[in-house]
Amino acid sequence: MFNPYNMAQIRFELREEIGRAGENSQTYKSYDPQLDAVIVTKKVRKTDLNSPDNFIDESRALYASAHPNVVQVYYACQDDEHIYLAMPFYKMGSVGDFLHQKCPTVREIITIGCQVLSGLHNIHSKGLIHFDVKPDNILLSDRGEALLADFGLAKEMNFIGIAAQDRLYNKMIPPEGTRSDQFSRAFDIYQFGLTLYRMCNGNTDYYRQYEAYGVGGAFDRLRFRNDVRNGNFPDRSLFPAHIPQRLRTIVRKCLEVDPADRYRSAIDVANALSDVEGSILDWHFSQVGDTKTWEKNESGTLLEFRAAESGATECFKTVGAGQRRRVTEGCKARMTDRDIRTFLGAH
Repeated sequence: MFNPYNMAQIRFELREEIGRAGENSQTYKSYDPQLDAVIVTKKVRKTDLNSPDNFIDESRALYASAHPNVVQVYYACQDDEHIYLAMPFYKMGSVGDFLHQKCPTVREIITIGCQVLSGLHNIHSKGLIHFDVKPDNILLSDRGEALLADFGLAKEMNFIGIAAQDRLYNKMIPPEGTRSDQFSRAFDIYQFGLTLYRMCNGNTDYYRQYEAYGVGGAFDRLRFRNDVRNGNFPDRSLFPAHIPQRLRTIVRKCLEVDPADRYRSAIDVANALSDVEGSILDWHFSQVGDTKTWEKNESGTLLEFRAAESGATECFKTVGAGQRRRVTEGCKARMTDRDIRTFLGAH
């Protein structure tokens, strides 16, 4: 591999493929002997890029605008067929990996969200639209901080804040993406809202909704795009009981069908997220079959609350190494979703 100036040879070994979330690229764990370090190398086919030179230019702009919540680009190089981007390797993986393991708490959602928005604001301030904000493109540093990654679709805005993009990821497409190829920063705000939605509800539920349109060659693209355009995908009414009303409102505003009705900037979304508070922030949510479970450990006291599909609930408290005891007010023959939200918010 050679650098753009052909002054020296750049060598690296592609050792293990670790991701193919995009259709036009592959991601590898690599070894760079110059740095004597394990890195990540993204390999992008030139034939899948409208302008390989612009891709290099945008990578250079990102390299020059270092930010704690944007993945650093070590260098970019190319051969006849591919462009290669070298970046740090983060062993904690992505938010997408995190969501495949468990649902984050509301406090984790707010923290990750604000960190991503800080990086997104930096990208927008440099005159770029990301066009590919999603859980797989948010990496977690070794300290657990969120970093926005993968700028393969990023485009520079013109003087009125518009960029053209005709290569869109179907699962995260906003309503305007079904009828145009000219977009504002509101495109990224929508995709961030979908990312928040997935953190609130979990990937399993999101994929269940998406796969209702079919899979593979049987996918009903027309029905899916109509539902996106009309605000019916994803289901904005669907949230687990521990998601506070203020956070639900933020997600819905990010997902407004009309771009003009969304938040005006990433900073506006971050300010709204910072106002979400309360004792409900630290519940860990999981679901097995039709049974939903919430757990929280505060100062050595473990609370466990379960709700069956019938509405029957049970709750237990364990203080330190003591005996597990029933919490009577949380053990009911039937509780509505509102009742559960009230209970979780009071404990």
